[in-house]
Amino acid sequence: MKIKIIAAVFIIVITGFYAISCTADGKDVDTALKKDFGTQNKEITELSILCVGDIMAHKPQYESAYDSSTGVYSFDANYDYVKSYIESADVAMCNVETVFADKEPCGYPLFNAPDELADAIKNAGFDVAVTSNNHMLDQGTAGVDRTIQVLNDAGLVSVGSKQTTDETDYRMVEAKGIKIGIVAYTYETTGTSSVSSLNGNRIPDDAADRICSFNPSDLQTDITGIKENVAAARKAGAEIIVCYFHWGEEYHSQPLDYQVNMANEMIADAGVDVIFASHPHVLEPAVVVWSEANQKNVPVFYSMGNFISNQRSESLGESRRNTEDGMIAEVSFEITRTGDEISKIEMTRATALPTWVNRYKSGGKWAYEIVPLDSNYGSNKSLQVSGNTYRADKSIVDSINVIGANYDRDESGRIIIFDAKKWEQESGVEQEA
Repeated sequence: MKIKIIAAVFIIVITGFYAISCTADGKDVDTALKKDFGTQNKEITELSILCVGDIMAHKPQYESAYDSSTGVYSFDANYDYVKSYIESADVAMCNVETVFADKEPCGYPLFNAPDELADAIKNAGFDVAVTSNNHMLDQGTAGVDRTIQVLNDAGLVSVGSKQTTDETDYRMVEAKGIKIGIVAYTYETTGTSSVSSLNGNRIPDDAADRICSFNPSDLQTDITGIKENVAAARKAGAEIIVCYFHWGEEYHSQPLDYQVNMANEMIADAGVDVIFASHPHVLEPAVVVWSEANQKNVPVFYSMGNFISNQRSESLGESRRNTEDGMIAEVSFEITRTGDEISKIEMTRATALPTWVNRYKSGGKWAYEIVPLDSNYGSNKSLQVSGNTYRADKSIVDSINVIGANYDRDESGRIIIFDAKKWEQESGVEQEA
């Protein structure tokens, strides 16, 4: 009797095993067996993070955006040709190099923009607005506070300054179930002085603890605080850390020594995953640094140039035509989940799409349009209407030479700063799954 019972149980088990392996809602046998016997399946997700350089608001720009018949400003047209690129990213960032102080708009040297610019930035597809730059105090502490409010009211996450000391110095955003910590800092003009300043203006006491800044002349002291901020973001659950730095020297197309040293230290010691940067108002090289300590590649975009401004050859001279050049920097990650757990995060691709600011007369005033210099830029309507294709031709050559003439371009026109598959083949290093 006992033998019969054992045999019956054995038949039931085998039958159940066969049913699972053959049916499993249409899945293949191996997948069903792995799932049934405890080997969890892997799920791979792609995540992209995009960033651009300086969004400026010089006087001719906001004058061109003003409609005297309605008394309303509209900057939306500036972004018509790049909007699709921005919207396609999972997280899109930009540096907003002006403030919103609810005063008469003004340009250089003390910027103040109409609130409608914040709406246009959001409408273009941006998610995160960086406020830490050398013009953040142009309208005093009140300007710092209201800028944050206007950006937040427009639906943007702001990072680089805060309204209260109780807030964190980092910001957390989430995309595709991944928490991304963002830290942003601007350089000070303090020098060896004990008085902290931006653009030579003293940082007010009531703003000092709410502004993210560092002194290049005392970098080792201040970089400790930046590392602590990164560590706090990690502790709060950030799975990817993005740094934005406003640094360097205006119109220099190569990074200064302190920029390189700072980037390397943040990569090796703080374990950051991406570094985006701007301030020089021109492009600087983009590189990828291998972190032996953290066993990963980290892209560094030393300067993304001007995304939009009135700086150009007409106002600054032909030697400064590179102030018209910018880039759309984008970094892709591959997220591997085993069951409900993240088992691997790998940076798989980093690219730079050069951009050029087209300015031409339309309807009696200037039109400003950011043109993506992709593989089809020759048919761009803005260039055709203005007759400025020859200037875009010069821009793309200049941009490629600065960003890195040795890099390949893909069929869309993006400059490939890094490709994981190619890197593995050339280096012989294969990332573990």
